[in-house]
Amino acid sequence: MNTLQKMVLKRGPVYVLILPCVLLLILMMIYPIYQTLRFSIFEVKLPAFDLKFAGLDNFTKVFSKEEITTVFKNTLLWIVGAIILKFFLGFWAAIIFNVNVKGGIFLRILCLIPWTVPSIVSSNLWRWIFQSDTGLLNVFFRSYGMEGLSHNWLGDPNTALYSVMFASAWAGFPFVMLMLLAGMQGIPKEMFEAGEIDGANKVQLFRYITIPSLKPIIVIVLLLQIIHNLNAFDLLYVLTGGGPGGASEILGLFIYRIGFTNFDFGGASAISVTLLVLAVIFFVFYGLMNYKVNKRGDAG
Repeated sequence: MNTLQKMVLKRGPVYVLILPCVLLLILMMIYPIYQTLRFSIFEVKLPAFDLKFAGLDNFTKVFSKEEITTVFKNTLLWIVGAIILKFFLGFWAAIIFNVNVKGGIFLRILCLIPWTVPSIVSSNLWRWIFQSDTGLLNVFFRSYGMEGLSHNWLGDPNTALYSVMFASAWAGFPFVMLMLLAGMQGIPKEMFEAGEIDGANKVQLFRYITIPSLKPIIVIVLLLQIIHNLNAFDLLYVLTGGGPGGASEILGLFIYRIGFTNFDFGGASAISVTLLVLAVIFFVFYGLMNYKVNKRGDAG
């Protein structure tokens, strides 16, 4: 029996066992990406999905639409605003839980609840809270004599996107909290003890020890949040549907509208390719940062 036969006998059962996973991966991920890339350069004619080569016409048509500037502006505002809120809440919670407080374990579990709630459930919960007539927020304001603060939060173009940002921050800050808390608890106590011996106060310890030690984790968290918010859809779709008047429409909702409302699958695929390229760029940055963090950890 030669070497090749031995290798086949040794590794063959392994390949057979992973074959279903490979086929599922191709079916669920690679094939849809291939079809999206293909549709982006073809004119798709329904209902038979007949294809006519269009080159870059789909990209030109989509990027010449009047609302595309607003969509990209909303997407940028959504990513920046949602990340700032999540990071602020997550960092604040991580600092609190990094100290031994009474009932800390119970409070941690309580903070994790928003992260465990299915997105469609949390979306409907916040839609009820922001409802203009009988919503919990406006009822609270009216009950305590603050009628002037009651507002049509999801129906006003000036507040719709910001309202959804708040709902997104509530659902997503526990992930940021866990990542930062794990980083804080991984900092050697000897560093803080040495700082205290040198006369550093709490603020200085936080500034010169905690923040620098957390920098790699902070960068990774931010990159993951950018990717997550770049692909956001369900929360915005349930709460506003991109309205009113496109005031909260981001790339994900724009793709849905072009593809499944206007039935322009070529145009939807073109903007999907753009979104895919942006996501891949951030994935590459995430991979590089993760590699640097692991390399630093191995060196330590």
